[in-house]
Amino acid sequence: MACKRSGVQIPSAPHKIMKKFLFETKELILSQGTIAILAIVQIRIVAKSLGPESYGIIGVYLGIIGLCFRFLSSRNSDLLLINFKSHKGNFLKSSIIFELLMGVISLSFALLLMVISVNFELLNIESIPNYLIIFVFSRIFLNLLEVFKGMFTHIGDMKIYSIVETLNNILRFILVVGLILYDPTIKNFFFALTLHSFITGFIVLFILIAKNTNQNKKVGLKEYFNLSRNNFLKIRADQAVGLIPAQLDVVVIGLLTDFYSAGIYRVAKKLVEPVNYIVVALSPWMLNKISSNDKFDFRNLTYRILIPISGGLLILYISLGEELIRIIAGIDYINSYQPLLILLIGYLSYLLTFWTRHYLFLNNLILQHTIGRSIYLVIFVVLSSLLIDKFSYSGVALSITIGMICQKIYELFIYFQTNNLNK
Repeated sequence: MACKRSGVQIPSAPHKIMKKFLFETKELILSQGTIAILAIVQIRIVAKSLGPESYGIIGVYLGIIGLCFRFLSSRNSDLLLINFKSHKGNFLKSSIIFELLMGVISLSFALLLMVISVNFELLNIESIPNYLIIFVFSRIFLNLLEVFKGMFTHIGDMKIYSIVETLNNILRFILVVGLILYDPTIKNFFFALTLHSFITGFIVLFILIAKNTNQNKKVGLKEYFNLSRNNFLKIRADQAVGLIPAQLDVVVIGLLTDFYSAGIYRVAKKLVEPVNYIVVALSPWMLNKISSNDKFDFRNLTYRILIPISGGLLILYISLGEELIRIIAGIDYINSYQPLLILLIGYLSYLLTFWTRHYLFLNNLILQHTIGRSIYLVIFVVLSSLLIDKFSYSGVALSITIGMICQKIYELFIYFQTNNLNK
């Protein structure tokens, strides 16, 4: 039997709910499932070929560069969604130029941080390698993915969204694996990522222009700045406090302990990332659902879908975690098992409540999400500084997990508080 609330029919049987969910998200799940498999194979080849120390060095470099670019561009797809909601103009060209400008500023920040790290001997290099400079420049063009994600989430075209996401990751996989197998060096790894950034940027630019059917009046860059300013600052503040634990955990381990420990931790983090791929797969669907249905049933989603998925993953990692590490990364990384399990608890808590972020965002409560992330940041900084000397990478993993759980508890509190006020 089905019940009706606010004109929305909700299947009562669990299998009907799951069937409907799978039908609506099949493209996204298939896309992220493919990406997860490619990522695991890539870990096997790159981590085994380079060894823990070189793998750790790559993590430190990517952490520093990723911090700078994500600081100004991460989640700018959300900015487009807000703009689409409040403005009917055609701002595709302006949003593309905007993202490229953010990329140029990020480039400056990344090079400055690299120079500081070299001068203070935080990195064991005398100067910034040319291949890193070229990679940082190419990273500008990857920003165009944010415009693509925002546009296709808005129009609800999950098929093209999924195809582009899948092809993007297949391209990266082919380039990275091909060059590492040809010559397993850090230099070749970054050459592969450089080619990926350039090619992806130009493909996405072509798709954006070809698929833009908006016939409304074009919005100039200055007008787009004015339209975006307030929400851009809110999103940037929200992202800034979340980037430090997300991007600098490997960097902290590499700089305060050694690159070998950073490599061990990075494998643990990479092996729990399939949990994050599930979140990424469901996020466009979730944003679309919340924006079109104010009464969306999060309880059903959690009990019927998210809890079974999380329980299955927990059993899988506990029972087969060590074997997965041996098969995927090799015996040199067997010490990754402990931080893997610690991180898994945090990642699963995030999966179970990933929808709170989207609920807060679409209900004009992004400041509350920023406060939640600030709690996460403070806990990460305090606990990692206290635990890293004694527990090394496991201490950092524990600080990440505790911070993540506390953030999500706070967001759930805000959700229930807001829900009660709206009744």
